[in-house]
Amino acid sequence: MADVADELVLEVDDLLPLIDALEPLGFADVVDAQVVLTSRGVTFAGADIQASKRIFAAEARARVPLVGLITNSLARTDDGTLRRGFFLDVLRRHFSREEASAQLGIAIDWGRYGELDEYDADHDVIRLESDT
Repeated sequence: MADVADELVLEVDDLLPLIDALEPLGFADVVDAQVVLTSRGVTFAGADIQASKRIFAAEARARVPLVGLITNSLARTDDGTLRRGFFLDVLRRHFSREEASAQLGIAIDWGRYGELDEYDADHDVIRLESDT
């Protein structure tokens, strides 16, 4: 990790959240402070933006339970929308208010990046991406 941080002119601490995201998505393995991209990670890293979004979406939906829950729940509604508060209520059963909000924020961001869903801040709803 130190070599990557040096190459990117970043502190190792700045890389840690990125590294933490790579593992659950199946893009990398971390062993003894060494980050090794998986074959899926190499494909993701070399893909153009649209292909990388498709790869990210597939992995996030399959490997990150909250992203899958959001996408599947939205798909089961008549209009493809649910209140953000619905998911916060589910998360608050197991996490503090702050942790639930942080986890949901990350899941929404990941879903938006993968074009799985959209977040409408004006109405505080999560909406299934129109072409999903």
